[in-house]
Amino acid sequence: MTNNETKDNYVTVRIPKELANEIDAIMESGTLGYRSRAELVNEAIRRRIEQLNSNSMKSNNQNKSVKE
Repeated sequence: MTNNETKDNYVTVRIPKELANEIDAIMESGTLGYRSRAELVNEAIRRRIEQLNSNSMKSNNQNKSVKE
């Protein structure tokens, strides 16, 4: 952890063991380059949030078009 990455900047999230096993299998395959569960989970969450935000913006734009 660097000076900018203190424990105060993180939270713990619990996931089902089955999902953790799937993550471990992806990491063990070595094909995607993830070095830790945290790295894979962070990217997955980041991508999902981007997807949700993008869908929300599209929905908002469609609603504006209908109202006009």
